[in-house]
Amino acid sequence: MKTFKAEDLEKLLNMKKLIEVMKDALFDLDRHNIIVPDRHHILSSLHDSTYLFMPVYSEKLDKVGFKYVAVCNENSNRGLPVINGVVFLADGKTGIVEAMFEGAKLTALRTGAVGGAAIDILASDDAKVLSVFGTGAQAETQIRAAISVRKIEKIYLYYRNKDKANRFVSIIKQYFSGDIILTDNLRLLEESDIIIAATNSKHPLFESGKLNLKEHVHINAIGSFKPDMQEIDSNLYLICSVFADNKEGCIKESGDIILALRNGRIKEDEIINLGAVINSNKDFKNKRTIFKSVGNAGFDLYSAYIFYKKETVA
Repeated sequence: MKTFKAEDLEKLLNMKKLIEVMKDALFDLDRHNIIVPDRHHILSSLHDSTYLFMPVYSEKLDKVGFKYVAVCNENSNRGLPVINGVVFLADGKTGIVEAMFEGAKLTALRTGAVGGAAIDILASDDAKVLSVFGTGAQAETQIRAAISVRKIEKIYLYYRNKDKANRFVSIIKQYFSGDIILTDNLRLLEESDIIIAATNSKHPLFESGKLNLKEHVHINAIGSFKPDMQEIDSNLYLICSVFADNKEGCIKESGDIILALRNGRIKEDEIINLGAVINSNKDFKNKRTIFKSVGNAGFDLYSAYIFYKKETVA
């Protein structure tokens, strides 16, 4: 059994290739070509943590996957990653486990790539200004994916902790040579072609009614994977076309979507699986769009497979 640590995945990473693989996963998920049972949650009020367990199977790949993830919010105060876990990849024919992956890194990379797929499909081709909420691993890979599919020139970074934000900027400068501006001025969102929200917020990050967002702005909403979490205010859904990585999962798990539905800002049949527009002639790049992601074990399976295949072929 091969073991892939975070540094192994980083060495093997080709973000553009991974984005294309995630497009395949999104397409296959929409067409129910990946078997993904409901994921199980265990909540710990003692530690402000969520433990998740996710099995998955693809007949197309003939691979089985299983993922365990712990989201421990208090880890940020301990100097530890908030997200930890492991992903197993097994052969579909024999059931033998072929590889084990460091879960936090694989999750961050594939989530970034899924976000990159959404940007590539939905954001303006001329997008140059990116605003980002968050300074964690998810925000990092979202930025790395965004700059791989669009010629971003400027990043506005919204933060809570200045020291952490400065460390984050140092990381991003390894991949990005444009301007990175730390700010709390929400008016700057009006300049943005793309907005990324990658936080654990339980309240909207900005009030859309007080802003004149661009007619073609695209928003990747990556946080809010639980019903009590919210990054995007419900009114924004009134003026945006809404896409999901997995519509059923978002309706069940994301506070952003749950509240927008409850408040009558959107209807279920108005939410579109992103995979449904892949390989179609529909163009949303000149419209306001929101992509909501809660994650799916199918993304883990497809990304694990491509890393494993690349290593074994090499």
